[in-house]
Amino acid sequence: MLDTWFSSGLWPFSTLGWPAETADFKTYYPTSLLITGYEILFFWVARMIMLGMHFTGKIPFRTVYLHSIVRTPDGEKMSKSKGTGIDPIDVNRRYGTDAMRFTLAVTASVSDVIWTEDRIQSSRNFVNKIWNAARFLFVNLDKFEESGAKLEDLAGPEVRAKAPYASNGSIPLVDQWLYSRLAITIETVNEALKNYRFHEAAQSVYQFFWGDFCDWYIEWVKPELQSADRERATVAWKNLFAAFDAALRLLHPFMPFLTEELWHQLPQKAGAKSIALDHFPEAADRWKSQSALRDVEVLQEVVTALRTIRAELKVDAKKKVAADFSTSDGATGKLVQANRGAIERFAVLSELRIVPRQQSEAKSGAVRSTATFDVRIAYSDAVDPAAEKARLEKAIEGLQKAIASKEKQLGDETFRSRAPEKIITGLEATLAEQRVELKKLQDRLDQLDQNS
Repeated sequence: MLDTWFSSGLWPFSTLGWPAETADFKTYYPTSLLITGYEILFFWVARMIMLGMHFTGKIPFRTVYLHSIVRTPDGEKMSKSKGTGIDPIDVNRRYGTDAMRFTLAVTASVSDVIWTEDRIQSSRNFVNKIWNAARFLFVNLDKFEESGAKLEDLAGPEVRAKAPYASNGSIPLVDQWLYSRLAITIETVNEALKNYRFHEAAQSVYQFFWGDFCDWYIEWVKPELQSADRERATVAWKNLFAAFDAALRLLHPFMPFLTEELWHQLPQKAGAKSIALDHFPEAADRWKSQSALRDVEVLQEVVTALRTIRAELKVDAKKKVAADFSTSDGATGKLVQANRGAIERFAVLSELRIVPRQQSEAKSGAVRSTATFDVRIAYSDAVDPAAEKARLEKAIEGLQKAIASKEKQLGDETFRSRAPEKIITGLEATLAEQRVELKKLQDRLDQLDQNS
């Protein structure tokens, strides 16, 4: 046992041919980074440093990265002798190696990782999301190629390098936004990897690929990919493939097998062998557009507000309803008007009517407001008025009871004298919020009564 612990300190240089001055020893010693579990620090790491300095006169590494310890759901350290470990081959067979790698990377921020099936299931869902996005691209490309387009002309390496492309003299707003988000993500990932914050890098790629690229960008440009306007369709395909390629290269350190497979489905330079040998993405200054980020954020707020109303009214997910949009800000009105089609698709609307704010306020319906705009869905278009009235009356009754309880509690001088200040403050804040919510529900019920 003593010999084992002692010899472990020789590992950084003894494996390279030391004491002989081999080529490997000259090339790879000293190295820059040691990665190890935090429980091993005072044993192996200290011995490696001391023995490295003693026998070679050089410090073996300058940085030590202490990774998490993976534990069982009960918090025990995984052990073969205790039978508390998992079989990684079995896990990889069931969920995939990429899902395993991504799970470990995205949970690397904590000192202990509690292993559960839910964690790796979420990563496998992410793998499936990427695969389905790729399948969508190539299935729809087959349809577009029937009109004479070729993959090499839309996604060749020289073509991808010049993205994003303009249509009718300007880069479409959604493309400006996507490449701005891509630039931000690339910078975040590079900075995180530089500082060994692997969880931040993995989480940033996840948010970009799943949220920005799949849920927003692909859904936004779907109609453009088969547009009768040949120029617009070609630009949409070029920008889409270039962003997809960059996202694959960004994701590769975390999911090497999936990204390798998909990368080879894109045209590559002659002699290109692997995505691992391709350039890691770099953020180009020409991609960045603060105005595009602001504009799309506004449009996303509109869509989110409309989706919230649909959820509150329990409207069937596939049912299209009409909605009103109003604003006193001219720029916001023009922005929504120019992107009305995208909003209608995202919020599943039959029509988005842009109306004056005074006219919108005079109508009944479920409304969501911000500092710059209001959106409204009429009850008659979305719900059964009788059922909605019953729902509102029940919600009002529940809030009235909750408010009365808090008012009684706060009115008790004995309670106020004994309760901590933060408890009193919290109750008062909650009471204020519930009163505001009660007023909103009562206003909706009044509007429903007036129009029934």
